[in-house]
Formats: sequence, structure tokens, C-alpha cells
Amino acid sequence: MSEFETTRTASTKMIAIVVVVIIGVAGVSFIILSGLPGPGPTGPVTLTVLTRHDVAIHNVYEAAFLQTDYAKANNITDIDWKTPDSSFWDDLIDMGQVDVCWGGGPTLFDQLMVDGRLEPLTSTLMETTAERVPDELAGADMKRYNDQDELMWIAAAISSFGFTVDHDFLDSHSLPMPTNWTDLADPIWGSLLPETPTIGMGNAPDTTSNTRIYEIMTQSLGWDEGWINMARMVGSSNIYGGSVETQLSVRTGEVGVAMTIDFYGYQNERLNPDNEYILPADQTIINGDPIAIAAGAPNKVHAEHFVDWVLSVPGQLLWLDSSILRMPVLEETFWDPAAADAQDLYGAFNRTTTTTGIDFNDTLSLEINKAFILYWQSVFTEAQIELVQCWTEILAKHNASIIDDSELDYYAGLMGTPVSVLDYTTSVLEKFTLDYAKGINYDMTYDATYASNMRLRWTNAAKAQYVSVYNTVHALT
Repeated sequence: MSEFETTRTASTKMIAIVVVVIIGVAGVSFIILSGLPGPGPTGPVTLTVLTRHDVAIHNVYEAAFLQTDYAKANNITDIDWKTPDSSFWDDLIDMGQVDVCWGGGPTLFDQLMVDGRLEPLTSTLMETTAERVPDELAGADMKRYNDQDELMWIAAAISSFGFTVDHDFLDSHSLPMPTNWTDLADPIWGSLLPETPTIGMGNAPDTTSNTRIYEIMTQSLGWDEGWINMARMVGSSNIYGGSVETQLSVRTGEVGVAMTIDFYGYQNERLNPDNEYILPADQTIINGDPIAIAAGAPNKVHAEHFVDWVLSVPGQLLWLDSSILRMPVLEETFWDPAAADAQDLYGAFNRTTTTTGIDFNDTLSLEINKAFILYWQSVFTEAQIELVQCWTEILAKHNASIIDDSELDYYAGLMGTPVSVLDYTTSVLEKFTLDYAKGINYDMTYDATYASNMRLRWTNAAKAQYVSVYNTVHALT
């Protein structure tokens, strides 16, 4: 449960009327509650949705929503899906170009909330909608309130975080079946170096889901140990530009295991029978993936009805489409006759919602997010050549019995311990500790000059650290 958690439940005045909406999903018609009538046709109207969701979701949801009675009655003829990097979301919202924000994880939406870029969900329709959604699932918040007790976002789907393995790759290279993040830091995953990386990881700034995985490691293993664990993993990895590329690497057998949010894992299982999605034992969390109304939304009433529809059973059923395979937030979705072919996902839903995850701190994630992802990129993505060289040398000396297991851990610790650099503003030597990340997060977020200089300093320090450890280990006989 996060530090944003409250015990509030939005009260509802039962004044919603039933509007019959027939939509086709997999050849079946559904009747849904669509809330209060809209303002009437003024159109044609285009709803603008700012999202991290991929094109499969766009296509399925747009086609279905535009066929609803509400969309037809109000002349909503198009949805404009905007999918920029999250660093550009603020500008688009501030220009009044966005109606709905949808997908990207709690940290992104918590930052939008703190910055005043979300509209409170306080209308009667939104209160009615919110009542359908549980306050928590598996200890994770499905709703977020601001400090005025106003509802700001609601989870539209749930996600877990783990990795997908390719059994054919593992079998072909005599690699063991991993069960958690620490397994993936084992020397065996570097046994094919330098020719063949065995793990796929996403560059932190380009994938919110992989970033969540990296945060899970630092919160579950401890700050320094989490970074050391990641350094060992990165040494055995390819780094990809985003979560789509990362999950594709294991689906195609390019690597044996890849960081994966659950729905990509389920997609991979359907597309490649050798793939299997794994929930790390005692080292995962469950997230509610938010939907919200953008501050200054030009079509606010229509946007609310879109949110209401997404959070109805007909809207939730679309998550089960074979091109999406995400977990709906409403369990009753699986009780609908149209979900008869998705009982494997219902089993996964039940396993997910009964999983005991770590006590993840959402507040901490928000407090360090920008510093965290840019440090990750600086010391791993931008210094990976030197890191792989260092890790490969440590493993070579270990394989030759020149160093033992404890010495391998010692040198890997020297390699992966967070670096120290002179702060760009204060010129004080600062190790990248948790407290330091908190202290510089604002400047890393809003001061481009500061962020650019800190990134360069971290990269140079990381390269020097990897080279130094390499030289020390290389000299051992």
C-alpha cells in the first residue's frame, strides 16, 4: 500500500440513468451503463488521448467506442492518439490539447497529479464510475486522491512485473530456470560472453515498466545491493530502446530471458510456445495502470464518458482481445459470456491478485524517478561496453579458478556500487545514494543543463570504475 493511500470511498448520488449501448466484441453484443446523457451533438468531435499504450490498444478501443450510442449521439467521430515520450506530456497538456491521459504507470500519473495537470474526478458520473473499481488489489492502490481528498486517477487495468523466459534458448545453452532477480545476477548468465548476451533489459528512460522492475530491485534488495544486482545483469545483457523491443528479444529467441510487464509475457506465450512469463518469487508488485482526465481538457464531458465506458464491463472486455491480453481491473469482466475463451487469463488474474509482493513505496518512486532513470541510463546504457568488458573478465578469472565465489562477489560489488562525482552545482563529491537522488530529483527534472552535466559525469565515472576493476582483476594470476 502506498503512502498516497486513503480510506476514502467516493460517495454517490444514485441519479445515473441507464443508457442502452450495443457494441460488438468478438461477435457478441453487450448492454452497458453509460452514465448521464452527454451534451448532445456539436461535432464532429475528436477526442485526444495521451497514452503510453501501443497501437493494438488504439485500434481495438477506438473502433469499439466510436460504435457506442454515446459516441454516435454526440457526433464523436475520431480519437487522436498521441504517444510521445512522457517528458513531452506536460507541454501537450499545458497547451490544452489533451482530453484523456491513459496508461504509463502510477509514478507518471502521480507526477501529473502533483504538477496540477490532471482534472479532479468529482462529477456524479465519475463518482459512479469509481464505485465499480476496488480501492485495492493485492495491496496496491487502484485509485489515487490528492491532498484535498479529490479523486485524480483510477486504474483501468492491473499489471505485474517479471520476466519472460525462452525455454528453447535455455535448453540449447544449458541455462537454469530463473525464479527471481537475484538468480539473473548469477555468473551462469554471463557464460556465453562475450559473443552472446543472455538477458534483455530496457533502457530506463524509454520504458516505465522496466523502470518499475529496476525500482523493485532497489527497494527489495536494498539500494546499493539493488544497483550491484543490476550491474551484474546488465553485464550479461543486451539493452533495448523500450519495452516492446525488450519483450520481442525473448519472443524471437535472441536472448533467453527478458524483463517483461505481464501482458507482454502473456502475448509472448500465445505467439511462441517456448516462452513463459514468470512472476519473481517474493520480488514483484502489482500496479494499477491509470486513466484520468487531463487538466483543461477541451472535451471534458465527453472525456468523462470515455473513462466511464473504459471502466465498464464492455470496455474491460476489450483487454482480453488476442492482440492485447491485459488484465482488467474489474473481476466481473471474466464472468461475462464473452470471456469464455479467456479463462487462462482469469487463472492468471487470480494468481496475480493473490500474489504477495514487496511493500513498494510509491511516494519514494515519485521522489527519485527522474534522477533514477537518468542515472541508470548514464552508468549502464552509456557505459555498457566497459561494464561488459569488466564483468566478462571477472567471470573469466572465476571460471579459471583464479578467484573464488566470495572474490567474484567482491569485485562485482566494486563494479556495481553507485559512483561518486562532483555535483555540478555545489562541486561537492557526492555518491549516488538514495538521499542524494531525492535531493537532486527536482533539478534533474526541470534543469536541463544540470541534468546533462550530471549524466556526463556519471557516465565518465562509471566507465572509469569499470576500467579500474577490470585492470585489477586482469592482473590477477
